[in-house]
Amino acid sequence: MNKLIELYKTNKLEFWIALIYNGIGTLTICSVYPEDRFNGDWVFPFSLITIPINFFSFIYRFAESGPLYPVFIIQFIMLILTFLILILRNK
Repeated sequence: MNKLIELYKTNKLEFWIALIYNGIGTLTICSVYPEDRFNGDWVFPFSLITIPINFFSFIYRFAESGPLYPVFIIQFIMLILTFLILILRNK
């Protein structure tokens, strides 16, 4: 965990890019169904933009639409992976 904090301190821009991208993706996944609170016409374009990080969450959400906490766990893992990929690309 300390190594991850050190990576954050040296790569703040990459972290914020990953956080915003992942946040948009998480909100999109939580708005897929018509009964969801933020469902609207914006969901489809944003789901296409964020499909690289939302693939597994979409699979889970369409298989089991009830609880959302597994979606948040999957998205947290994807946030860390996206952050690490952005760091490796810039070196």
